[in-house]
Formats: sequence, C-alpha cells, structure tokens
Amino acid sequence: MLTNPVKMTTILFLALFLIQSTTTGVDDTVQFDESLIAKHTTHFEIRDRDFIGADSLLAALGNAHFVALGELHYRTRLGELTETLLRTLEPNGFGHFAVETGPYSARKLQQLIRAGKNEVSAFYATYSSRMYDIVPIPFFKGETDFRFLAAADSLGYELWGLDQEFYFSYTYLIDELAKLAGDSFSQDQQRLHRKLKRKLYWLDRRNQFRELFISSFHRSCRLKNDADFQSYLESFAGFDNPDIEQITVALRKTLEIYCMAEQGKASEPVRISYFKQNFDRNFEAALDSNPEPKVFLKMGSYHMGRQQSPLNLYDIGNHVAKFAESRDESSVHITYLNRFLDGRDVTGRRGWEASGRFVSFGDKEKWTLTDLRPIRAKLTDGILTGTASSFEITTIQNYDFIIIAPEDEFVGRGW
Repeated sequence: MLTNPVKMTTILFLALFLIQSTTTGVDDTVQFDESLIAKHTTHFEIRDRDFIGADSLLAALGNAHFVALGELHYRTRLGELTETLLRTLEPNGFGHFAVETGPYSARKLQQLIRAGKNEVSAFYATYSSRMYDIVPIPFFKGETDFRFLAAADSLGYELWGLDQEFYFSYTYLIDELAKLAGDSFSQDQQRLHRKLKRKLYWLDRRNQFRELFISSFHRSCRLKNDADFQSYLESFAGFDNPDIEQITVALRKTLEIYCMAEQGKASEPVRISYFKQNFDRNFEAALDSNPEPKVFLKMGSYHMGRQQSPLNLYDIGNHVAKFAESRDESSVHITYLNRFLDGRDVTGRRGWEASGRFVSFGDKEKWTLTDLRPIRAKLTDGILTGTASSFEITTIQNYDFIIIAPEDEFVGRGW
C-alpha cells in the first residue's frame, strides 16, 4: 500500500545519492532521473496468459527458486498478472503458492475452489456483509481472484497461508470447529457455539462504528479474554484432529496479534515473525517430497522487499531473500503499481506522489516493466547521484522489477 510512503515523500536521502567517486579523479557517476528509469523500462503484453516482450523478467524467473510479488490489494489486473506468473513458473518446477491469509483459510480456499464457483459464492454469501464490509477471508473476493486460484489448483500448486487468520474470520472458524467435531460435538459445545455466534454477530457490527462512536472498543481483546470463547476453544483439547488443532492455535495467535494492535502495541513484528514461522514450517514439510521446493509468494508490497520495509522492519521478503542465499538459490522480487486506475491517471494525485517518477512510465494499453537491478547496482557501487524520495530508494533496494498495469480498476464483489 502507498499510504505510509506518501508521508515520507518530503524526506530526501541526499546523503545516499550524492555519492561520487573520489579515487579516480574521473567523474563516472550516473544521475538518477527519468532518463535513467526510461533506459531500463520496456513495455510488454500478456497474451493468452503468456508474457510477450518481457525478456528480462522471463530470464530472471527461469533461474529463480523463489518469486515474491508485492501487490496492491484488490486490483483487477493483478489477478491477470498472478495467473500468468503461475502458468509461467509451473513448468520451471514451482509447486507452492504462499498468500497473505491464515494457514487454515488457505486450505479452506483451496477446498472451496476445488468444489466449484458455486461453493465459493455460497461461502462468501454466508459469512460476508456488504453493508458492514465484512469478509471471512481477505484479498480474494472477485471473478479475477477465482480465476487465478482455480488456475493455481489446476496446475498443482499447494496453497500456503502465512498470515494470521482475518479479523472477521472468527465466525466461520468456530463453525468449522463444530463441523470438524461431527458427532462428537457435545451439547455443552453446541450451547457455547450458539452463544458465541450471537456475540460475534453484534461485535462485528459494533466494530464497524468504533472509530466514529466507540474509539476505545477493542473487539479482539474482548474475545481474547472472553470466558465463553476460551471455554469453546479449550473444549476441543481432547480431539485428535490436526485441522481442529490448527484452527485453535491460529485463533489464539490471531487474537494475540490483533489485541496488541488495538492496545497500540507493536504487533507488526509479532505478525512478521508468524509469517516466517509458517513459511519455514511449510518449506520443511515440502522438503519431504522435493529437495528443491520452489515457492511463489503473493502478499502486500510492504512485505515482499529484499531489505527493510517502509516500516523499517525485516519482513518475509527479506527472510525469503536470505533463505534463498543460504541455499545458493535466487529470489526475484516484483512490485506492482498502477498509473491508470478506475478511469483516472493517478500521476500527481494525492497519495501517489512518492511513486510519481516510476508510475509516469505506465501505459494505458500495455504492461510496463522497469528492471531495477542495474539501478540498484549503481546505488550499491556509490556512483548514483541525484535526489530521490524514501519510497524510490526503498523500492530500488527492495525490488528487482516494477510492473505497472495497463488501465486497471478495483475488484468488485463477484464470487
């Protein structure tokens, strides 16, 4: 997302970019400006889910063991790009697809996709509310998402969930526990289940007005300390079922992270640590059947960079980059941007200033690809001069490629 980098656009890192060679007496510096970006920018097409004219990207993907796509959430063209990446990577041995949702929810999505679009639609209809903007599993809510998830499943990808479960996932997850218990679901559990369903219904709706009317309302903290909720989770302790165990563990971790955020505590490092734990656990399991598992990751752009994120944290992208290096393998990091969004050019508009020089190369009809690797090499060698926003520097340091979509729009509800 671009909201936080926008606040940083006035910060100029002159100390980083005003570096010149002092050892040779010859000015061998390179100016960071639009002409340098243009030199490393090309346009390409996606035709029948194939990249046409993206040669530098294809070469990098062909040598990669890990590909990290930093997304802007809920973009229609993002689904088209994701499906094309999935289809491009699969013949190169990629079989795992890590996404920004909870471990159980990722598996649930894969089950729903296999059951068909009607099952997906019914699930979202049951647990969503358009009026209150509630969805049970985030970042997947439209036709374009269904297509790339269906493609991933048909191509044989295993879906990995690296995140905590979602803020509005609790109702569906307590229902899942009831279903998984089957005939062993006791009357006491049924009573607690009914009580929690009512409680969650009103908590979810009250939550939507917290910023306007109830600023101190801490929904996750209330649930974390709720005797009925804890009793319900504890009632499954004796069940020998890995799915039940996964849900109860994930719910406790999820409530911990969200409660910390509600209290103004530093929850993001805890969340990032959980990303890494889930990635490592899944990768270790994948090694049982493949000595070189290859993983495609699709998460928010803050999470996917090689180095420190805009929040000055070493996120999952950094973890993957270091992990690849430790295995003498390569990772490719891509960030997704827009120029033409919902019928307007975002260049110069509020909220997009920081990425302006990169975004300005976007084309309404074609995909745009900027190869940041040669620019980063000049920055690393100390021969890049000029001024840049913190967003531009972070982008150069963190990503190998920028992909700017053609005319794009926000995903509508279309399950």
